[in-house]
Amino acid sequence: MFLRLSSAAIKSIFLSRYFAFLSILLVSNLCFGNNHESYPVPQKTNKLLFYLQRSHNKNTIVYELNTLADGTIDVKNPIKVSWIRFEEGGKRAELSFIQRRAFGVKCRLADKSDNSFIVQFNNFNKRDIRLVKTATGTYCALMKIDNETAELEDVYIKAENNAIGLPISFKYMDVYGISQKDRKPVYERITL
Repeated sequence: MFLRLSSAAIKSIFLSRYFAFLSILLVSNLCFGNNHESYPVPQKTNKLLFYLQRSHNKNTIVYELNTLADGTIDVKNPIKVSWIRFEEGGKRAELSFIQRRAFGVKCRLADKSDNSFIVQFNNFNKRDIRLVKTATGTYCALMKIDNETAELEDVYIKAENNAIGLPISFKYMDVYGISQKDRKPVYERITL
């Protein structure tokens, strides 16, 4: 014996199951996931180039333009890397030796005439970042993101943790930026 349902009844059943599924997804993201979008965002300043966040906690590594007393870029060390420890009230801190090896950057002068630099993460050198001076006189970090030249805004690293909760390996890196071509957001996931 078959049960005949009206199209309105079928639609009602479908919608109730669809909304139940969406609710489960929302609750699981809020309770169990490290939702990058829920992380605090560092205050945008004229020195902030980009920042890095990790699945381990919400403390954030910021990459800022390093300038001399006269306001010009320090060509020997153009990027200053430090913590904003959001989980400790937002205090600033230097990176430890081991943290600098993992999250620091190497910079080399690319063009002396315009003080542009090639930048690479110490632990990830598959993709260059180019530190360049803009038409307004400020600096920005450019990177190929999803095959487009983009201003790098932030990076999120998903780590695999050991039994006591410390990260032991990186699984992937999400890279976010603004396209130079059309000023639209761009995104790419890079498997590590």
